[in-house]
Amino acid sequence: MEEHKIVNGLSYLSIIFAPILFPLIVWVVADNGSDMVATAKRALLLHLIPTALTIVLAIFFIPVAITGGNMATSIVGIVLVAAAFAIDLAMVVYNIVLGVKILIA
Repeated sequence: MEEHKIVNGLSYLSIIFAPILFPLIVWVVADNGSDMVATAKRALLLHLIPTALTIVLAIFFIPVAITGGNMATSIVGIVLVAAAFAIDLAMVVYNIVLGVKILIA
């Protein structure tokens, strides 16, 4: 059970060194009945949220930056990027807290 605890904790902490990749590998390799599968799925979802948010913002605002949008578009872009950064940072901190809680318990 100790190795499950370490792998479960690393699934969350992998947002620092291998986001998406480590939980995906654990999810695919682990036995279906183990607690590692549920933890890996949850960690994968928590890693996908900031990644998807960043990709969506990049898709919408890179063309605006290249074509030189007007001032209103720039202000909205700055506000949305700041909000996305805050959400990304909160998700990273949340993943670290969950990983440390699992490793300490």
